[in-house]
Amino acid sequence: MANAWAMRPLPFSVEASSTAAGYSAAYMANDHAGVVWKSASALSSVSFIVDLGSAQMIDAALFFGCTGANWSWILTVESASNAAFSSNLVTHASGIPFLAGVALPSHGRGVGYWAADATPTPRRYWRFTIGALGGAPVTIARIAIGARLTLERNFAFGGAWGVRDLGTVNFSADGVRIRRRAAKLRTMGLTFPAVTKDEAEEKVQPLLELVAGQEPIVIVTDPSASNLRQQRCWFGHLTGDLGMIWRAALSWEWRANLIDLIPIPKSS
Repeated sequence: MANAWAMRPLPFSVEASSTAAGYSAAYMANDHAGVVWKSASALSSVSFIVDLGSAQMIDAALFFGCTGANWSWILTVESASNAAFSSNLVTHASGIPFLAGVALPSHGRGVGYWAADATPTPRRYWRFTIGALGGAPVTIARIAIGARLTLERNFAFGGAWGVRDLGTVNFSADGVRIRRRAAKLRTMGLTFPAVTKDEAEEKVQPLLELVAGQEPIVIVTDPSASNLRQQRCWFGHLTGDLGMIWRAALSWEWRANLIDLIPIPKSS
């Protein structure tokens, strides 16, 4: 098991090589899981170029809400200094599996995954190409791209995985069940009990100040290659106490509680 990591998704603009009628590539940059981008059908591959606005170091990109994604799809990741990809072109990955793992997460919408093996040079433009589509359209709700925050020591045993039920069950005066079905959201809580002083001041606190509870965050509980890694990729909002506890002379505790934004479908 590898140490969990967190990431603040950076803002960006994006253009796609193919977009189906009624959709927009810009939808991949918003936080509405139900507003998705979709490519045209009958293609062998599709590319999109992410513009970060300035050269920035990013070492991970996740693709959430990939309805219909297939394990046979492959991903190529490139960066460059210009939008034409003719200056300082670097290929960071070529032909790797697009999906984070074979098994879909419980909400049934695929998660694409790329994490750099080494720290890339800061670049403004990033191109992602999904291949081996076999004519199937690609659907993506959100691209999350940024720099990973990994702590020296992993979270402790006692993590909590659950669900936030947005529906209700009540009873009438005659004892008749009144049920309102609604979406369910995955929830997760981790405790990092041994955050060092430098990590607290240079990594965790700056991250919390940037995202607080208002901005989304990515947490991957175990980035090790696994059939179940899609289930371990989370995109949502922190909730509860947004801070750290000074537990020892040189040790802080960070409790990260998250509500995932990709809903589990309502039951029939």
